[in-house]
Amino acid sequence: MTDTLRSTESLRPIYLLAGICAFLAMATNLLDLAFGFGETEVAVYGSWSAQKWLDLFSQNWFRGIYTLGIFNIVYMTLMVPVFVGLLAAHRETYAVSSAAVLGIAVLALAIYVATNAAVPMLVLSGKYAAAAPPERGIFIAAAEAVLARGEDFTPGAFYGQFAGGIGAIAAAVIMLRGGVFGKIHAWCGIVGFTFLSAFTFLATFVPAWYMFAYYFLGSIGGILALAWFFLTGMRFIRLCKA
Repeated sequence: MTDTLRSTESLRPIYLLAGICAFLAMATNLLDLAFGFGETEVAVYGSWSAQKWLDLFSQNWFRGIYTLGIFNIVYMTLMVPVFVGLLAAHRETYAVSSAAVLGIAVLALAIYVATNAAVPMLVLSGKYAAAAPPERGIFIAAAEAVLARGEDFTPGAFYGQFAGGIGAIAAAVIMLRGGVFGKIHAWCGIVGFTFLSAFTFLATFVPAWYMFAYYFLGSIGGILALAWFFLTGMRFIRLCKA
């Protein structure tokens, strides 16, 4: 009994961090929705030229990094401690599966950060604005290469985004079977992240369906995912106090 109590006490900081990060992930997604509400100008990703993106960054750098997915980096980073908490909560039942989910989350984050265009485009936009007109072609060409590698909802950025969604679905399945989290809670994650992953796929490979995918799959999936973040945060806080 003493060993069990010590083990539980040692996990409380992990549960606390996981709970806080779940709430912060929810807040990040809410901010993402708030900034993107009604945004239609770049609905078809991959359709803007590099020079148009550089001009956007020159006019409003925050809108540029937001549109290219800086909030996704924040969100995916916050999910890593959440999955560490998941591993701690299922250490005696689904330790291997939970560790695999954590590994997927870290890999997805690494891929997405390595390919994401937000920060490189911000740097290039500053150099582009400072360069003399004859030299700007160099930075436009560099921007084209960056965008080809990692503009959101294009094949270059797909693997990191999609892997993150698969990891979240797998985490919700473990929650469903593990008995630590509620079944309704788990199903919010399974359905929500499945819809969001389907949205990512359609937005990337069937851009003509972007608006349908955004308002149907994205809206439903987003609401359920927000519920999952909230319930996950609450459960980890309760585990911390147990």
